[in-house]
Amino acid sequence: MQKRRIGAMGGFLLAGAVLLSGCSSPVGGETGVAQKLSGSFTTEMTMNMEEQTVSGTLSRMGDGMWSVSFAEPATLAGVVLDFSGGEVTASYQGLAFSVPQTAMPAKSILSSLILVVDDLAKQEHISGEKDGDYVSVEGELEGSPYLLRLSAGGELAGFEMDNMDTVLTFTDFQEGGVPVATPTETECVSSSETL
Repeated sequence: MQKRRIGAMGGFLLAGAVLLSGCSSPVGGETGVAQKLSGSFTTEMTMNMEEQTVSGTLSRMGDGMWSVSFAEPATLAGVVLDFSGGEVTASYQGLAFSVPQTAMPAKSILSSLILVVDDLAKQEHISGEKDGDYVSVEGELEGSPYLLRLSAGGELAGFEMDNMDTVLTFTDFQEGGVPVATPTETECVSSSETL
């Protein structure tokens, strides 16, 4: 009789453990965030690479139209990389030149980030795994896995790729207010007017 009671009690305990484990809340879980990547925005950027830290301002003007203005290190301070339609141009105080060798690793990871964000910007809803205070969006770009982190409010927070030893972090995300560069027309005024 006592064996039967112990067996029944063990069965109840086992069933209770199974039920309780089924009711526990998941650590991660799929969650959605506000779509804040589809418009123009500006954010401060820090790029931790193998041997150096690069910082600057990243701006998105529209689909495929981006600009990065570097502040540090001294070898890149003042250099601006403009990304437009798959092309990258570099300038320093308004003078255009080819992308410097010191900026090539930054150019590579930024080009990947741009492709990922522009793709997400086309989606009506963005979802990913809850990861502490962030939402992690994972995917693959040209055969290499990436991880994009967004704040709970949908703002750009971080980016990294498996094949690049670089981690990007973003702060001070601001929506809108980024002017889209448009060609200006000059007017020709005749100097033969009489007074």
